[in-house]
Formats: sequence, structure tokens, C-alpha cells
Amino acid sequence: MVRVVIGMAGHIDHGKTTLVKALTGIDTDNLKEEKARGITIELGFARIKLPSGINGTIVDVPGHERFIKTMLAGITGIDIAVLVVAADEGVMPQTREHFDILKILEIKQLLIVITKIDLVDSEILELVEEEIKEMLISTPYEKSSILTFSVVNEEDKARLLKAIDEEIKKDLSFRKEKKITRLPIDRVFTRQGFGTVVTGTLFDGKISVGDQLYIPIKNKKIRVRNLQVNNKQVDTVQAGQRVAVNLAGVESKGLSRGDVLTEEGKMIPSQRIDGLFRLLESMSESLKNFTRIRFHQGTVEVIGRILLLDRDELLPGEEAYVQLMLEKPVVVFNEDRFVLRNYSPLYTIGGGSIVQSHAYKHKKKEVRQVLEELQIQAKGNLEDVINLYVNKSDRPVHLEEIMFKLGLEKNEVLEMINNILKQGRITSLFISNDEKVYIRQSIINEWEKIILRETNSYLEQKPLEPGINRESVHSMLFSKLSLKEYNGLIRYWVNKKTIILENDLYIAPYSYNKQPQGKWVVCIKSIEELYRKYKWQIPYWEKVREELKIEEMMGKQILHYMIRKGELIFLSDDIYILKGYLLSGEEKVKEWFENNDELTVAQARDLLGTTRKITIPFLEYLDEVKVTIRNGNTRRLIKAKGTA
Repeated sequence: MVRVVIGMAGHIDHGKTTLVKALTGIDTDNLKEEKARGITIELGFARIKLPSGINGTIVDVPGHERFIKTMLAGITGIDIAVLVVAADEGVMPQTREHFDILKILEIKQLLIVITKIDLVDSEILELVEEEIKEMLISTPYEKSSILTFSVVNEEDKARLLKAIDEEIKKDLSFRKEKKITRLPIDRVFTRQGFGTVVTGTLFDGKISVGDQLYIPIKNKKIRVRNLQVNNKQVDTVQAGQRVAVNLAGVESKGLSRGDVLTEEGKMIPSQRIDGLFRLLESMSESLKNFTRIRFHQGTVEVIGRILLLDRDELLPGEEAYVQLMLEKPVVVFNEDRFVLRNYSPLYTIGGGSIVQSHAYKHKKKEVRQVLEELQIQAKGNLEDVINLYVNKSDRPVHLEEIMFKLGLEKNEVLEMINNILKQGRITSLFISNDEKVYIRQSIINEWEKIILRETNSYLEQKPLEPGINRESVHSMLFSKLSLKEYNGLIRYWVNKKTIILENDLYIAPYSYNKQPQGKWVVCIKSIEELYRKYKWQIPYWEKVREELKIEEMMGKQILHYMIRKGELIFLSDDIYILKGYLLSGEEKVKEWFENNDELTVAQARDLLGTTRKITIPFLEYLDEVKVTIRNGNTRRLIKAKGTA
């Protein structure tokens, strides 16, 4: 279903409100002050049905220069503009300012209506038409239709409605819509029996009764109680509709024009914005760097300063990349159009598009690179933007970050990312069964060199180790990565056969020979022979090392290796036993119990031919492995299940 919002723009007292009433039968001036003064002060709204059956809303905005802020809040989000020019006055200052704003916001379609034609003769009317045509020259609206209108002529009304209809049907793809819900609020009030009501043009997404939504600047969660379009209750509203939303969970005094109704976590406030800005050609002087400005986007106005990234001043008609430093946070998307006005006195100076909605403070030495990146973001397609964003980061980028950055849904982003992956511009890492992160290939290559260098260096010094402990590698080399990201990186290298992961704990190069070599083999054999020589008169490890003249660090590595391999078993203190002797001792004890019910320490000592110092820890080992059980000063055999 086509949904259209029509904006009425033009100078004060040029007949916008009268024109709306003639087309719809609705008087949009509802305030007592508006009636008394005969001017529009607040936004007015009227529903309209066009000859083709298209339903829409007309937004009537104030024409006085003092109310441009209100005009901007109303004109944003419209699909087609009707610029009203009175025949008896012609093009006036606010005609030009409203026209400039329409150009800045890139409103696609424009109709010009000359009102009050019955107050002038044909010669004056021709002059006004020529003046309007001159204003349109070299603008996107150069070929826009110019219609004349008299409030007392029914034919003029029919002709205008048809012209609006035809203009709309030229292009029914009015808006580049995002799927994330976004409603910039332009009015807040309380209605008896309902509570808080907000109105606005729904920019993106949809809203349904019962939805849980969020107002980022106020950090408020709210619930949608009721919805209205053109004073009719509805269950769901779509992007492009003028809507009234009855909210639960917030008082009207807690909200204001400029707030945005959206989904929690989808729009994050920002005070630094990078954009592409054009200074109006009609400006009489250049724009100096760091000028104080008023930033308008959607329905919000915020004071700030403009930083020219590559120059000290901007000449009329020139375009440049800028950073806007705002005094208060706003919630905006990349590609949003914005308008800048002078801080004081108030007048429109230009506008442009948001390139980076969440910018950071740029250092002078970074400006060249920043400008190149902004050009890609402003001129490139979304795939280029995603590739740039991932390649700028020195850590893995999550899908949610990219979705937030671009204001797109998951499936849309995944499709573009998959194309980039096929081109080999970035790499993906699995951090869980169904979740990936994305990172530039060059940084993976750099990290690969680092981990291979560190593991090779470590294993040169400790050749009997299975590798570096993976937790140590995380803390030493990749502490900026979360544990999930780090584990994904390790899995990537294991699958690529860059590294091996021993027992899921030790990292080594894939080509690593885990078997001892040279002097290490000789030393291990000599240790085994020495233990066999002493049999059950087991020496302390320190005595073994001294007798074989093994250097302390080398001895420590060999001891850890033999324990890890299960060749030496720890008994107590500095005492270790060869695995073969341990098993033979266990068999002797089991044979003892074939003819005996109990075993004392002294009996075990004599059975093994050893000392009490060895016997006690050996028996404790048998207790631990459930061969025996201690009963006072004796041991009994634990019989296996199923034996008599």
C-alpha cells in the first residue's frame, strides 16, 4: 500500500493553511494564538485521499522565520513538497530558505503552487512565474511543475489534486527504508483517558500495538498501548505514515520533540558525527573552521561546532568533509540528511549527509586517511563500507556491530559479507557453532607470524614441552580478544594446519617434532637406568640429578616431560617412581592378598624390599587408586565388582 506524506512549505502568509483546508476541508491552525494572530505557529496535519485512491497526510509548517526550527521538524520525512508562493508578494526570504532546506534534504519531488492569483493581474502573475523559474535554474527541481491556484475556484482544486497524484505516481519508491523502527517525535501531549501520546512520521520499520520500544536519549523503555493514523485506530503502522502513538511507561513531561522512538540496542546516541557538508551558494561569506552551528536532523535541534577536516574555511557553494561536535547526544543513522543553521543570528547555511554517525576525535596526522575512508563510505556501496569497517579494526568485528553501523537487518548484512569473504578481502572466525566474527586477512597473517615466532622460541628453550600453554598465549599476546574470539582464532589456525593443540591445552607449530632429540634422549635413558639400578631403594630426584650431573633447568624440563608421559609417577616430596616398578609393586600386593586378609606397613616394606619412607606413600597411592583401603594400621584389598 502506498503511503505518502506531503509537506506544505513557503513564506508566512502565502496561503499554505488556506490551501490545505481547500484540499482537505481541515483547518490545521488549532491553537488560539494561531487564530488570533492569523499565522501558523505549530505543525498542522490533515489527511488527504488523492484521485487515484492513494491515502496520505499533509504536514502544514510555519512560514515565519522565527519558526524555522518547527518547520524543519515537520518537513523531515516527507515524500513530496508543495512550495507555496503568493502571487501578490512573489519569492520572499522564507520562500528561498524553505526551498534551500528542501534541496538539502533531497526531497525527490516538488510542486510549486502560486496562490492568491485573484489578487493580481496577468502581468504580475507572469513576473512571479519567471521569478520562480529563475530560482529553480540549476537545481534538481528545474523542471518542476508550477501551478496557479485560487481558493474560490473548484477547478483549481481538482487540477492541483491531480497534479499531486501524478507527481507521486512518477516514483512510488519514495524512501530508502531501513527495517529498524525509527519514529522521530515532533509532538508530545497528554490525552485524557489515554495518557501520553507522541506523533511523528515513521521513518523506518513498523510499529504494532503491544510492541516494547525504547527512547535512547532518555534511556526509557516503553510499551505501545494504541496507534492512530488519520484519527483512526489501527493495529500496525508502516514506514511513511504519519502516526500517533499512545505510550505506556512514560509521562509526557519526560519526553520532548527531538526524541526518537526505536528498538532497544539498535540506535546508540552520539555527539561526534562525520559528514559531507555543502555551504549554500547564496551565502554572502565563507564558513570559518570551528564555527558554532545549530544541527537539525529529523525533529531534533542541537547546538555544536563544525570542524573542517581539510581546510580553514569553506567558500559558498563548496562541499567538504566535516566533523560535527555536538553539545548533546543525538540518535542518527549513516546516510541521514541534516541541515545546519547559523547559531546567531538564525539562518540556514547549508547541509549534507551523515557519513559516520559514531565518529571519534581525529588527529591531524590521521586526516588524510580519514578523508579517504569517508570518501569510500560516502560514495561507495555497502559492501565497500563493510570491508572498510572490518579492515579498519585491529580486532574481530561482530555481525551485530556491522548491523548497528549500517542500520540493516541480519540477512542483508550476511549476504554482503559473504560476497566480501568470497573475494578474500576479509576472513571469518567461528566463535561458536552458529556465530562468526570478521577480521582483515592481513592482521591474521601478522598474528600468525607472532604466534609461530613465540612458540618456536619457547620450544627451542624447552624442547620437551608439548607447546605453550594456550591461556598464557592469550594473556601474553592476544589479551585484547575476548575468550570466545581467541578460541575462534586458535580453531582457525588448527584447521589451517598452522598449529597443533595438544590435549586442548598446549600450542605448538604444526611441523613440531614432539619426540626428544639428541642429548635429551641420552639423558632420559640414563635417568631410567639409574632408577632401575636403585630398584625399590628409590633416591630423591635431587640425588638423581646430581649423580648424573644434569643441569638444573634441563633436569626440571626432563622431570616434567617424564611425568607428563607417565614414565615417572610422583609418590611424595621429591620422590618419583618408574611406572614399571609401580605396576610390579601393585601386582605383588595383590598376590599377597591371595593368601592374606590384611597388610601392615612393615609387611609391605619387606614385600617390596624397600624403606618405610617409600612404603607409606606407595600404600597411600594404592588407596587413592582404589586397590586397597586403610583400616587402622592395616590395609585390606578392595575386591572388584562381581567377584566373590
